[in-house]
Amino acid sequence: MPFAFCTREKTPWCELAEDALTGPTTKLCQEWAKKYNMVVISPILERDEVHGDTLWNTAVVISNTGKVIGKSRKNHIPRVGDFNESTYYMEGNTGHKVFETAFGRIAINICYGRHHPQNWMMYGINGADIVFNPSATVGELSEPMWGIEARNAAIANSYFTVAINRVGTESFPNEFSSGDGKPAHKDFGHFYGKLWNFKLELTKIP
Repeated sequence: MPFAFCTREKTPWCELAEDALTGPTTKLCQEWAKKYNMVVISPILERDEVHGDTLWNTAVVISNTGKVIGKSRKNHIPRVGDFNESTYYMEGNTGHKVFETAFGRIAINICYGRHHPQNWMMYGINGADIVFNPSATVGELSEPMWGIEARNAAIANSYFTVAINRVGTESFPNEFSSGDGKPAHKDFGHFYGKLWNFKLELTKIP
């Protein structure tokens, strides 16, 4: 799924939304999870056909046996600058789920949720051993806070945290602006990547 939420263009991006249980991304990840004996967290744009084709920003959790354990929907939607994600999907309604896996109890705090301490806290209250934070964010906006937020969450909640960000730059054919006085542009900025792992001793894992 391209990071098209900044452009406000629904076509063709929303056509890529898929069912969390039966969609092609989930089916492929089920094969990989079973083949390599690993748990897969697969972020997708979910199409909920049961509720009028509602779209959600969702992470599907697949066990090392290839079975879908469940899903977690993004519960904080940004409306800041180029982040106009509410144009596309709804706030999540799955709460702060924790999933039992062969390797521990895990939870997924999707992207913008990392800015909310109570979000991290609720996963700890619900028993998470590890909280993953898959994100798509750009340098100027968030990079100075990136490692700090995940580290603070590990300290405050006594669990492991793993923060993952996408890489690269996408350009779109049509210019877009965000009503913030800045010139129209065709790209969202550089996704700076990085992977942070923090353990309970409050240090970064190499």
